[in-house]
Amino acid sequence: MQRLEKTDDSVIAENCSNVSRQALFIIGAARSGTTILQNALNDSGDIFLFGEPCFHADSGDADFASRYNAMHRSWGNQENKSSYCPPLFKTDASWYQYLARLAETYRYVGAKIVINPGLAEEQASQLFDFQCRHFYASHYLFTFRNPLDVLMSTLGLAELNGGKIATVAEVLKGYFVVVQLFFRALRNLPHVHVIFHETVNADTFGKLETWLGVPLPRAGDYYSNGKVRHYDLDRVPETHRARVTDAMTLYENFKQATLAGFELIQIEQNSGHFDQHHFTALGRLSRTVTKFVESLEAHDR
Repeated sequence: MQRLEKTDDSVIAENCSNVSRQALFIIGAARSGTTILQNALNDSGDIFLFGEPCFHADSGDADFASRYNAMHRSWGNQENKSSYCPPLFKTDASWYQYLARLAETYRYVGAKIVINPGLAEEQASQLFDFQCRHFYASHYLFTFRNPLDVLMSTLGLAELNGGKIATVAEVLKGYFVVVQLFFRALRNLPHVHVIFHETVNADTFGKLETWLGVPLPRAGDYYSNGKVRHYDLDRVPETHRARVTDAMTLYENFKQATLAGFELIQIEQNSGHFDQHHFTALGRLSRTVTKFVESLEAHDR
């Protein structure tokens, strides 16, 4: 949906400032449960979330609905709140104008954002700068899923669709770049929450109701253990199993530490400090994730 010429950034900033406190964004790696979470939240009459509109890369041209709807039709998606921009204007309009108009009806407006393998670091960096510029006061909901399931689902989908198949290292790196993005958001943005796909239950949405201040009576109905596919490690080529095992272990440590809650997240911690006792739990985990991403970069060279 990206165009070569972009609308003046000050125009976007002025429009977004009016809806920033009403904005809600779901962020996750591809195949991490972002779609089902978006659909669950869009079930609410208080929420409208676009599906992967890529506001941070959009031109701002006044034909957003035309381009967005054509994209979802090309993907074969059924028409619903997650895949269809309604014709709210006599002609078409820009994405930020649609957000502003929808904010007149909904308590929260925003989008699902997916970070894909391959250019994950560039995407995450561009996204963070854009969100800080235009949506600093917004709510951010990160979702994560076991990296083995993400890996196999990503590779399987690419093979099914006939697309470019990423390497194992690219998928894992992209996944943990999103973990790094979560840490960055947690330390710098005022409203950040996280859920883990495998642990979703009624209590999950009870906490989200409190966090957002809106009822989500049917959100949990979208989740079913029968719909969540899990993969065995023996499906991974033997040459990659050790690396995937390390990723799974790191994920479990990340999940348990996050669910337990981080303290002292604002302490400045130099990642190169030789004494690990100087690190908080978040600091140690952040450093470990960074080193794992670096090891994946070295492997793919």
